[in-house]
Amino acid sequence: MNELTHWELRRSIAAAATDDPHQPLHVRAFAAWIQGESLGKSPLLATLATEAAATSGPARETLHVAVLGYAFDFDGSFGSSFFEALSWLRARKYFVQGRPLTFEIDGLALLGVAVGILKLDPTERDRALPWLRELLSETLRRNRPSDWNESLIHAASTVASRAQDWTLQGVTDDLSVALSARWGFAVTEAMRSSAWSLISSLSGEDDGMTRAATQLAALTRLLRDASTLRPGSTTPTDVARLLSRVNHSLRRWAWDEAPRTQRSAAARWQVENEYHVQDMLWVILAPVFPDLDDEEWLKSLGQHHPRADLAIPSLRLIVEVKFLRKSKSAFSKAIQEVSADASTYLQDGSGYSSIVAFVWDDEARTEEHAELRRGLMQIRGVVDAIIVSRPSKMTRTLHSEDQEA
Repeated sequence: MNELTHWELRRSIAAAATDDPHQPLHVRAFAAWIQGESLGKSPLLATLATEAAATSGPARETLHVAVLGYAFDFDGSFGSSFFEALSWLRARKYFVQGRPLTFEIDGLALLGVAVGILKLDPTERDRALPWLRELLSETLRRNRPSDWNESLIHAASTVASRAQDWTLQGVTDDLSVALSARWGFAVTEAMRSSAWSLISSLSGEDDGMTRAATQLAALTRLLRDASTLRPGSTTPTDVARLLSRVNHSLRRWAWDEAPRTQRSAAARWQVENEYHVQDMLWVILAPVFPDLDDEEWLKSLGQHHPRADLAIPSLRLIVEVKFLRKSKSAFSKAIQEVSADASTYLQDGSGYSSIVAFVWDDEARTEEHAELRRGLMQIRGVVDAIIVSRPSKMTRTLHSEDQEA
């Protein structure tokens, strides 16, 4: 079997991590929480928490408390609902002889409660943590298979103990890396390597949506850290800075007046359309960003299935390419198109939050570029706009579509 490319691997895992409304609320909440803001899942988590907060009386279950814990970690407005549900949870009896264990061995529920407790004010947090630690201590004394659920229980215990070292806590490395992306703690190279092996082998396929969501979050962290610009801290601004130097690099663009050697033909690398510009940017960006994708299908709007020119999922960034021909309306049209694209690409839940616009001006109308850039920069979500003129040495034959519009 051929090894999957980075983006093929990501797509495969993303498909398995897709929200399933038929799953229990805390399963869906964990999957949304572990992916977090970086993958645009917070609106879903808020919806699930609102449903959990509205549940009371006999209909309330321990999983509702976990949902509120995950949501509280994102949004402080769920604090009072979580605290009230936690009080209900703490009043219940656990490890009752003859009664099946439920919350006591539910890794997703335990972790959600632990996450929520850490967000409480210090007084309430210090009251609740000993209760949870005692419960988890009893849970961990009992023998169970060393599986995905057990890893989640160990993660809950590590969170509840407020430990800083995740290397010996019984937490799988893919989960550790995903949690490091959420909380910013350091992971070792050995943990990164192990996490990559777990993810690339698709070893968690049988663990369902929650493991897939975890591995998608971990993969995003690993690919972002693999950037050859500034490992671990690359931003959309760095991408824009890199692309802003294209004008300079075109000085060595092949455009021969005569063959350079006796055994070669004269080379002229034509740039005739938007696809050629995308190819150029791919050559520049692909060695730097392992998850660069040129066929990124975004969240659908009804029957409309938008597709971005180039995308870097780990940075939540779209690179939108425009090719301007000889036309009086070319600049206005480019601004309108990028504006429309931004409203589509950056919708809630898309997984993307910013756009770098890259414009190739085939007529080299440099006197218009400052105004064009100002217009593009006013569009919500556009973090930078790079405008490159066709170099003067690149003479071309005028095609019918290049005539004055």
